[in-house]
Amino acid sequence: MLSIRFTSCLAVVVYVLASSLAHAQSTTPPVKARIQLGRCDQQVVYNLPAQRFDQTAQAIARATGCFIRYPDKSLVNVPVQPVRGRLTRRQALRVALRGSALRIVRETPNLMEVARVPVP
Repeated sequence: MLSIRFTSCLAVVVYVLASSLAHAQSTTPPVKARIQLGRCDQQVVYNLPAQRFDQTAQAIARATGCFIRYPDKSLVNVPVQPVRGRLTRRQALRVALRGSALRIVRETPNLMEVARVPVP
């Protein structure tokens, strides 16, 4: 008699656990595709002063294979913000461009392209 009660209780516990697991799996949103990471996503410690854009771009991209392209050569002398702290190269470039008329207009795992965006 005791083993029948134990088996019945065990069956109920297993049923409850299984149904709660099935419910948790059915309410979990689908996993989105992973973003491909590249050389621009490696973290580095920066301590760059406020300087010209070309100097900051070279310092961020130096020796990593993360290419920062700017087809408009007039961007060279645009002043950008200082960059300090442990950041990925993408984060560092965004910090540097903050408050300027420059924006990242194209990104791939190993490239970022910067252009001047007209101020409205």
